[in-house]
Amino acid sequence: MAPVPFLNAAGTARSSTMRGARLAAGLRVAPASAASSVAPLLRLRTAGAGGAIFGTSRRSWRAWCPPCDTPREASSGSTAKVPPPLALASSIPAERNRNFSIIAHVDHGKSTLCDKLLKACGVIPEDAREQYLDGLEVERSRGITVKSTTCSMIYRSEKDGQDYLMNLIDTPGHVDFSYEVSRSLMACQGAVLLVDAVQGVQAQTVSTFHQAFYANLEVLCALSKVDLEHAQKNEVKLQLLGLTAVPKDEILEVSGKTGEGVPALLEAIVAKVPPPTGSLDAPFKSLLFDARFDNARGVVLLIAIRDGELKKGEKVYCSYSQRSYGVHEMGILHPDPKPLDVLRSGQIGYITVGAKDIRSFRVGETVFADGAQKTGEAFPGFRAAQPMVYAGIFPEYVGDGEKLEVAMQRLLLTDASVESRRDISPVLGSGFRCGFLGLLHLDVFRQRLLSEFGVEVLATSPTVPYRLEMNDGKVVVVEHAGDFPSPPFLPPKRVEEPLVMATVVLPREMVPSVQMLCMERRGEEKAVEALDHTGERVLLKWVLPLAEVITDFFDRLQAITHGYATFDYELAGYQEVDLVKITLRLNGDPVDALSFFALRDIAPEVSRKYLLKLADLIPQQQFDVGLQACVGGKVVAKERIKALRKDVVGQKILCNGHSGDPGRKQKLLDRQKEGKKNLRMISKVQVPSEAFVAMVKL
Repeated sequence: MAPVPFLNAAGTARSSTMRGARLAAGLRVAPASAASSVAPLLRLRTAGAGGAIFGTSRRSWRAWCPPCDTPREASSGSTAKVPPPLALASSIPAERNRNFSIIAHVDHGKSTLCDKLLKACGVIPEDAREQYLDGLEVERSRGITVKSTTCSMIYRSEKDGQDYLMNLIDTPGHVDFSYEVSRSLMACQGAVLLVDAVQGVQAQTVSTFHQAFYANLEVLCALSKVDLEHAQKNEVKLQLLGLTAVPKDEILEVSGKTGEGVPALLEAIVAKVPPPTGSLDAPFKSLLFDARFDNARGVVLLIAIRDGELKKGEKVYCSYSQRSYGVHEMGILHPDPKPLDVLRSGQIGYITVGAKDIRSFRVGETVFADGAQKTGEAFPGFRAAQPMVYAGIFPEYVGDGEKLEVAMQRLLLTDASVESRRDISPVLGSGFRCGFLGLLHLDVFRQRLLSEFGVEVLATSPTVPYRLEMNDGKVVVVEHAGDFPSPPFLPPKRVEEPLVMATVVLPREMVPSVQMLCMERRGEEKAVEALDHTGERVLLKWVLPLAEVITDFFDRLQAITHGYATFDYELAGYQEVDLVKITLRLNGDPVDALSFFALRDIAPEVSRKYLLKLADLIPQQQFDVGLQACVGGKVVAKERIKALRKDVVGQKILCNGHSGDPGRKQKLLDRQKEGKKNLRMISKVQVPSEAFVAMVKL
């Protein structure tokens, strides 16, 4: 077997062989002429010489798996050779590393394809559960990916017989988790753009492609679900051609269900995705692209190594916290953590430093070898996750306040993109005011609180952050109407609302209806493009206020298009808006807990609908209850809840068989009216807590 050249930064070749590496690990090697193909990958641990298997001696391992020079039957019926063990991953040179992500619209088959890739490389058995990389219960129950997941695997190319270290990152497909996609792409050199052969190009397909394109990644296009009867391969390839300019004959066809096209995809990744750049001889430098919390290990940092190498026990310096940490454990994800003694340039792995607070680290920061930060240049970093939707999280039962606090502290360790602070509501009690990346993120967070910690919570109606320029020139951000200045304080000089660039992909005949919907929501059209040569599928781009999107926009869009439209959006700045705070009064007393935002032009109409709903929820009292909606002290809408009235006529008929003297009846009614007027002056409105919850609950 010819030596494999290992090139360092100076271009000097330092020769070594995979045969020598295997012998060093105490394993038998195959002759140079032996054929190779994809086979199950052995899970080894690097502790100690000889590469002992988990709880298994080398002798018992050979009884379980034949020697490398003896062909054995693979699951497909063909002969296959045992690939090099994972313990030798560190010996694979950087030029044979392939770091790539799989990106797609939601429900286009990413997780299913990832399962097939793991099985093809022997990471998991053929009978492994579906969605293997989705570790959260909410991911498996909903069938969506919420958190990006990394897995390293070794693939032996059928063309050159070389072993390649493949680092796969499975990314979410929903727009709310596009931040996960963007930071995952920064750790890669290539991306597989997956498109459903039945549904075709969707809104998130366009968004994720642009992210990969602007990140300067090599994009491989592939059709998924090609085994389905109604797959439209040619039409979807034309759509991809128009979007990416990739020739039709270079677009791959794969099926995560049957495994069709998976070997060709692996070979295309080897051939087209460039190896990572970096110098093995330079001081250690890596990008922190993700972090998570583990109960046993503490904070686990996922890093993409640019230069140098890192060994267990060495110290690293984190640019955000400006602190040095000792490395307790390191390794790669397979997909479970597999410790290694060294990580080198070009690899994607994890390190633990004994930290317990995930907030001490920032995704996008640079991790140096301790001391190298003085001369090294840090990476530009990532834009911090910016919450787009704010809501209050309160316990369903007041007695669960302490239980909610403990659950929030633990859950926030695993989801650093959530912004939170303590909040106290006069109606709902003690809770938290949280910022989320979108409505689905909010819903997933609520479900995780229930499924993982057993805490039932209610969320208030979502709001967006408004920027207020005060009269003294100070700029503040408010997310709740209770924080908006009201008399006797001066109103703000200027109010700005967030905007989003919305992308809608839909059939051509439904375009007019969707345009009318966007105009109703104060939108501005930016582009109309055909996605294929026939013009049957159209892409619309509109600038919309975020406050109009987070309500029922998506539900209305799906109803108008009968479910055929897909929707995606991204933050697009701010614009000035004539916003007012509407304060509710019950019998003249302001109730700040029920205040809300509205546009000045539609404030009376919105207030009237709000009061009608509130009037149905408040039970009748012994006196009339006046409901008023006020803007800056001026009443813009009012409603009255009539008092419970004694039926004098009915009592007379029941007692005497006739209605009695009309003058007597009127005298009794006047006396009752006077008594209720006095009662109104000395009594307060009895509003049940259910009414408050119904008005603020999501």
